Amino acid sequence: MPPLVANYYLTYRCNARCHFCDIWALDPKKEASFETIVHNMHDLKRLGVKYIDFTGGEPLLRADADRIYAKAKEMGFYTSMTTNTILYPKRAKEFQGLIDFLNFSLDGADAETHDQSRGTKIFETLVESVKLALSLGEYPVLNHTVTAQNYERLGEIAKFANDLGVRVWLNPAFTAYSNYNNKKNPTPEIAAAIETAAKRYRNLGYNKAALAFIEAGGNDTQNPRCKAVDAVIAISPNDELLLPCYHFAQTGLAIEGNLYEMYRKSEVVEEYRRSQGTLAVCEGCTVWCYLIPSFFKGLDKYWFLNQMTYAGEFLARKRFLQRASAPRASADQLTPV
Repeated sequence: MPPLVANYYLTYRCNARCHFCDIWALDPKKEASFETIVHNMHDLKRLGVKYIDFTGGEPLLRADADRIYAKAKEMGFYTSMTTNTILYPKRAKEFQGLIDFLNFSLDGADAETHDQSRGTKIFETLVESVKLALSLGEYPVLNHTVTAQNYERLGEIAKFANDLGVRVWLNPAFTAYSNYNNKKNPTPEIAAAIETAAKRYRNLGYNKAALAFIEAGGNDTQNPRCKAVDAVIAISPNDELLLPCYHFAQTGLAIEGNLYEMYRKSEVVEEYRRSQGTLAVCEGCTVWCYLIPSFFKGLDKYWFLNQMTYAGEFLARKRFLQRASAPRASADQLTPV
């Protein structure tokens, strides 16, 4: 089976200072040119990739990000963007119709909580961005990282999103960021809080397979579930193939226009493919951006839970688009009868 996803890091630069992430502290190297990115996208197409998550850093810091997304759509890729929204109001119209999965980062249902977590005053811009995206016919989702600091406040998140008329996706903070949270993420309490809140509030979603995997203790190197190399192609801003993944990269291979041949024939890539999920750094891993694509490969309970999750989200998206012009529910209608 071909790889499913490309996690394409357009930049490591970021204009926020989130407490649970260290990417903004990296020393960025020279970023690849537009032409280099397009060449790599042609190779991704040849390799069978269907979906590109253009990520960062803050992807909107790339001046040519709109051209990159336009080219990706022209080539038939599904695309996604997760943005902190600082630049979105200024650039929203450039991306209208180019992003299949538009995610706005949300850390708190009030300005004090959100801005403190993000390290900058951004809450009002987030609200503005949601309203603007809706006016442009987009389907924005609030991407909420659930940490040891905020897992008891998911009800507030649900009600805030309901007032804005959008859906929330709950992402438990994963082990790659534990060093920035005193190794408190994820915990059984976080997993339980997500499940409870999602049952109570209909506008909250989460990946059932990822949460079950967390509850089971994460990746077991003796019986690995991670298929990061098979399922995902991770590319750095400076045009390197990151192996086995971005978060625990052990090496970065200079692509230099050779992504297709490298991914299919390189002995280094094959070595990491054979050892995926078995390295010391893989023990207990819960990095959902590589595990969720892995769950599509191999038939087990995580495959079924993953399928259930996306079937449910597809229906939620369909209902949203059907009811976009309907009156919004009041807060007390969020809970099922």
